[in-house]
Amino acid sequence: MTLYCDHLPSARAGRRIALIICVSVAALAAGCAARGNASSGIFEPYRTDLPQGNYLTSEMLARVSPGMTKAEVRLALGTPLLNEMFRPDRWIYVFRYQHPSGDSISRHAVVYFKGERVERIEADQMPSREDPNDPALPGFRPKATSTK
Repeated sequence: MTLYCDHLPSARAGRRIALIICVSVAALAAGCAARGNASSGIFEPYRTDLPQGNYLTSEMLARVSPGMTKAEVRLALGTPLLNEMFRPDRWIYVFRYQHPSGDSISRHAVVYFKGERVERIEADQMPSREDPNDPALPGFRPKATSTK
């Protein structure tokens, strides 16, 4: 009696399947190798960059001067992120950019009013103007870095 096993794959087909599986696993693992501010890390869930608040530059702040009205300040800088109910004499502009890695950049600017006019401005160091290399700029995409 002779047994025929035509329905079983040959050794050559088994090697092809093993090779396809190995190449697929290697390709998937290669996508997880990047590490830096732009990535969440290996075997971590995807996290996106998170800009929040008012993006300001020193050019924008230079447009605001003592004596300007609240309407003029709103036109130059936009609506402030924080308006304190019990302190209507100051507007707080806050910007926070969180990288997927968890690192963050925070910037603050406070405009003080006396009556309805600007009295003074206090601000962190701001970029001089919108710079495409500023990681806090909304829409910033870091350059791909190779890890070797």
